[in-house]
Amino acid sequence: MKHVFSLRLVGIGLLLALPVGVGWWAVDMLRFQQLAGCQASAATETVEEDAVAASFYCAQVSASQQTIDGLSEAIRLARLVPADHPLAAQGDRLIEQSSQKLLELAETSFQSGNLEEAIGIARRIPVTTGAYKTADERIESWQSAWDDAQTIYSDAQASAERDQWDQAFEKARELRQLSNRYWNSDRYQELVQKIQEAKEGKAAQAKAERERQKDSAAKYTAQPDLVSNWQQDQAREAAANLDRARKLASAGTAEGLRAAMDAAGLVLYGTPRYEEAQRSVDRWNRQLQEMEDRPYLARAAQLASKGDMSSLQAAIAEASNVSFGSALYQEAQAKIGQWTDAIQKLHSQAYPERSVRNRISPADYVIPPVKTTAP
Repeated sequence: MKHVFSLRLVGIGLLLALPVGVGWWAVDMLRFQQLAGCQASAATETVEEDAVAASFYCAQVSASQQTIDGLSEAIRLARLVPADHPLAAQGDRLIEQSSQKLLELAETSFQSGNLEEAIGIARRIPVTTGAYKTADERIESWQSAWDDAQTIYSDAQASAERDQWDQAFEKARELRQLSNRYWNSDRYQELVQKIQEAKEGKAAQAKAERERQKDSAAKYTAQPDLVSNWQQDQAREAAANLDRARKLASAGTAEGLRAAMDAAGLVLYGTPRYEEAQRSVDRWNRQLQEMEDRPYLARAAQLASKGDMSSLQAAIAEASNVSFGSALYQEAQAKIGQWTDAIQKLHSQAYPERSVRNRISPADYVIPPVKTTAP
C-alpha cells in the first residue's frame, strides 16, 4: 500500500502549491489520481486481507466524489468486505452513508423536474440498507405528485381553451401547493404566462372585430345613401352567424354548444336577429349546464340510494359540485336539503339522548365537496 499513500501525498502537495484559480481543477486531478492509484493497488495485491483493505480504500475514494456513479461504485466495493473482516463495520457505515447521499441526489433530481432520473437513482440503493424503505416510499410519493401536477396543468389548459380565465388561473394556482420546485415554480410560471397570453390574444381578437364592425358602420353612416345597404349587409351577416350557430348546436355536444354560443354572440345589437340570438344563447347555455352538471346529480342520487350516513354524506359532496348559477343549482340544493334531513334523522336515531336544540349542523358531518370530472 506504500505507493498508494505516496500518490496521495504527491497529489495533496500539488494542490497546495497551485494558485487558487486552478483549485477546482487540482481537486479533480487529485481524485482521479487517488482512484487510479487505489484501483492499481487493488489489482496488484496478493495478500487477501491487503486486497480487501485496498478495495475498501477504493470505495472511500469513489464515495468522496459525491456523484451518482461514484457513490454506486462505493457501495459495490464496500459490499465486498467480508462480514468477519475488521473493516466490516466501516464498510456497512459507508454503504449507509452512500445510500443516504444517493437518496438526496434523487430528491434533487425530482425537484429539478427529472422524475425518471430520480427514480433511477433511488433504485440503486441496496435493499439491505435503512434508506431503502425511505427510497421506496419516496418513489411512490414522487409518482403521485407528478400525476397530480399533470392533471392540474391539463385542467387549467382546458379551462383556458373554453375562455374560462378565472377557472384557469385558479386551477394553475394549485400547482403552488405542490411540494416540487419544478411544478410549483417553473411550470407554474410557464402555465400562468400561457393563460395570460391566450386571454390577451382573445381580447385582441374581440377588439379587432369590434373595430372592424365600427369602421364598417362609420363608412355607411358617412354616406347616407349607403345606410340601407349597410343594414342589409348586417342583417345578412347576422342571419348567417345565427344559422351557423344553430348547426353547431345541433351536434348536441358540449363543444358544439360552446361554439354555437360564440357564433351567436357575433350577431350585433340593433340587428333584427339580435334578440333571437340572445334567446338562443340563453337556451344553449342552460343546455350546456345541464349536460355538465346532470352527471353529478345522477351519481349523488345513486350514492344516496344506499341510505346510510356515509353514503348520504358522499351524495351531498357530489351534488355540491353543481355551482351557483347553474340551471340545476336549485334542484341540487333541494336534494342536498333532503339528504341533510335524512342524515339528521339517522343521527337522532343513533343518539336519541341529544336534544333538538343541540342538533348538529350539516357542516359538522358533511365532507367538503370535491370537484370531479363529469363523464
